[in-house]
Amino acid sequence: MTTKSMKTGTILRIASLLAALQYGAHASLFLLAAWRHGPGKLAAIAASRSHSYWDFYFGYGLLAILSGLIEVVFLWQLASLAEVNAERIRPMVTLFIFANFAHAFLVWNYFSLLVPVAFDILIATLLSYAFVMARRRDVQSIARSKVEDSLHSQSKT
Repeated sequence: MTTKSMKTGTILRIASLLAALQYGAHASLFLLAAWRHGPGKLAAIAASRSHSYWDFYFGYGLLAILSGLIEVVFLWQLASLAEVNAERIRPMVTLFIFANFAHAFLVWNYFSLLVPVAFDILIATLLSYAFVMARRRDVQSIARSKVEDSLHSQSKT
């Protein structure tokens, strides 16, 4: 395992931990807010037996928590893959760079919440750095192996 691949893995793990913090905060704030509506409102919603606006709002919040958990686990797994072959994770990292920037835009546009936007931008920036580091590692490693091959072939002659 090279230093560059460990560095890429470390960056992805940091991004994963930041995503865990972000979505953990979202989950706790969302779930705490959900129960502040009091037993009267919750009973009225339960008695209606149809999907209300609240049902959709609550369901969407749970889906956002689930997608955050998926991002956390996936980035952590990518970190392990980066230690073996960083170049192969680049397309997946690209997807999460885009997803975090898009999420930041949507959160700012519809909710104007600075903290989640800041986390999304920080995570996307770390992922961008990991993307660049994954490429550099492979370029350097290819260059190094070409030099080693050249030296090896010269020593045979």
